[in-house]
Amino acid sequence: MSDQPPLPPIVIFSFTREDYLRRLCASLRAQQGVRLEEGRVHLVQDGARSPRSGNVYGDPARIEASIAAFREAFPGGHVHASADNLGIAMNIQRGEALVFESLDAEVGYFFEDDLELGPWYLATLEAMRAQLGAHPEIGYFAAYGDHRRVSDPDAPKLVPLEHHWGFGLTRRCWRAMQPWLQPFLRTYGRVDYQMRPDLAIAELYLDKPVAHTASSQDVAKTMACADLGFARVNTDVCFARYIGERGESFSPAGFTRLGFPAMAYATERPRQAPAITPAAVEEIIRAKRASCTEFRQTAFPARLEELRGRILNPDRLVTREELDQLWRLLMDRAPDAADYYANTVGRRTVREVRTALLRSREARGKSFYMV
Repeated sequence: MSDQPPLPPIVIFSFTREDYLRRLCASLRAQQGVRLEEGRVHLVQDGARSPRSGNVYGDPARIEASIAAFREAFPGGHVHASADNLGIAMNIQRGEALVFESLDAEVGYFFEDDLELGPWYLATLEAMRAQLGAHPEIGYFAAYGDHRRVSDPDAPKLVPLEHHWGFGLTRRCWRAMQPWLQPFLRTYGRVDYQMRPDLAIAELYLDKPVAHTASSQDVAKTMACADLGFARVNTDVCFARYIGERGESFSPAGFTRLGFPAMAYATERPRQAPAITPAAVEEIIRAKRASCTEFRQTAFPARLEELRGRILNPDRLVTREELDQLWRLLMDRAPDAADYYANTVGRRTVREVRTALLRSREARGKSFYMV
């Protein structure tokens, strides 16, 4: 459709689910009412082996199969394949940086590989994007809908956005979130995402008015928007269906329990585009911030103590008792330097002390631990 304006850059995040990716790509190719240019479509592909731990989290053959599936669908598209396993958080961060820094776009469309689009998904996003100028407080917008609601497919309405599966994101919101998210991104960047430290991430909310005890990057961005006053909006009508029966967040049992097998998308263009009104946006912002701040004030302290009862935060300063325990457990003895306690207790973190002991000459000499 040459009379249609070009779409924003489209980024697809992928790992080892080439079957899902193939369905997403096919549904992107089948979009109606928009002009899809292959050169504006990007695959941001994560790698197999962690550079931090050496752990392998994905089959390299399936990673290559994912890249092949994308190239088959979009031979003119761009593949950004990581040599290392970055994990979900940092792979998504580099995809967003690609759009807002390298490409300098005002809006990007981002898709995880487990969403199958109906034919009018991008056209619906475009109808919403056309209204953003009057609503700079909108950060995220999507149209995969809420399959639990009864809705009129010809008159979609705004509802709060939950999961970041297939969404538009504005550069204004992304840039505003970066300082807020820096402590989270530093934490995600120095560990394997699958092994992220839940307690350490939860404690990052201690100095914020909003909080959560889930540790995912999706939740961190939700909290950032709630605190900064950005709306995350969705349509009530489903213009896509979620297909992620297996993955980081869902199992087949959970997928079925939440009713996703029955999720169906609209196949006709709605007679009227989703109307974004100041009242609806304001209410979505207000309600989300209220629920997040209430959680921070009421449920969060008890939930945090429960986490602390089960999990150690290795990035807090070490105590004298913990120092003695580490030495006895890891080195089979107590430290013997007179000034060691004074230079270490309350000055170095548990992680720093533990790593130093595990990598020490003495530990190696005893055939212990890390080389």
